[in-house]
Amino acid sequence: MKNPTSSGLSVILNSIETAQSQHIFLYCSLEVESNANDMAHAVLRGYVDKYGKNHANYHYEDLILLYENYCNKGYKYPAVIVDANHSNSGKQYLEHPRIVNEVLTMMNYSSDIKKMVKGFMVESYIEDGCQKIESGIYGKSITDPCLGWEKTKRFISSVANQI
Repeated sequence: MKNPTSSGLSVILNSIETAQSQHIFLYCSLEVESNANDMAHAVLRGYVDKYGKNHANYHYEDLILLYENYCNKGYKYPAVIVDANHSNSGKQYLEHPRIVNEVLTMMNYSSDIKKMVKGFMVESYIEDGCQKIESGIYGKSITDPCLGWEKTKRFISSVANQI
């Protein structure tokens, strides 16, 4: 469950709680029973405030707060994926490695964070950056700016050597 783009943990935590509960609901005139998904987890991508300013939510205090909420509310399998893009980086793709490295450092400092962080989301494609759709550059994203393949390979090797 990704945090809403308008901030706050309550929506994401309520979503996880709902996913970790069984449900019976109507779908196309049929009664459907859904088992609980104990593995539902948070994806932190930062948020945008009412003034349009980006705010990161991958910092130590953010991760500890999420962990405490998981523990206080009795969620099963506390887990988070840190999205290094979106508001966490201000969509600055060259910031992705720095953000991931910062979280890896926190994981070495806090066993709670280490236990909770299960992975990272990083934008990657063939060529660095992004383009307007009419530019027609092969291998360059037309959506979010991305790390190119060469930077991605070096980055993944660097992360692998740290874990």
